[in-house]
Amino acid sequence: MVQQRFKVEENLDYQISKTVQIMKNSLYRMFKEKSHNITTEQWSVLAKLYYEDGIYQRQLGDCLHKDKPTITRILDLMEKKNLIIRIPDDKDRRKSKVYLTQDGKILVKDLIPVAEEFQNQLCSGISREEVEKFINILEKFLKNIAQSV
Repeated sequence: MVQQRFKVEENLDYQISKTVQIMKNSLYRMFKEKSHNITTEQWSVLAKLYYEDGIYQRQLGDCLHKDKPTITRILDLMEKKNLIIRIPDDKDRRKSKVYLTQDGKILVKDLIPVAEEFQNQLCSGISREEVEKFINILEKFLKNIAQSV
């Protein structure tokens, strides 16, 4: 029996990873074109805090799928830019809640239209039903991964 040659380009993980990287690069470029030096990871933090301000740093890392060192590094950079502030918990000083600063709130409001424009470009020519079906398939992938780990 002849074994087929493995082609990385034909694998879902490769196609998804490539797509995600290109999406991140494109959104970052759009932010830069609007004179905002913000990474897509920082954008994810800003957007999450905009709707859930004051959540614990660990919760933030968990919901954004970032490990502790990565979320700490991202937040350190954002704190230096005066976009967020971390306030230690009154009862357990090892834990911190993360809040948007006024500068962070203003930046989110400036970036939402850019992110919406990106989303519209991304979904151009794709029906709402197709997008919903794609999201359902991605959720099935996540479920399968969770069951196999």
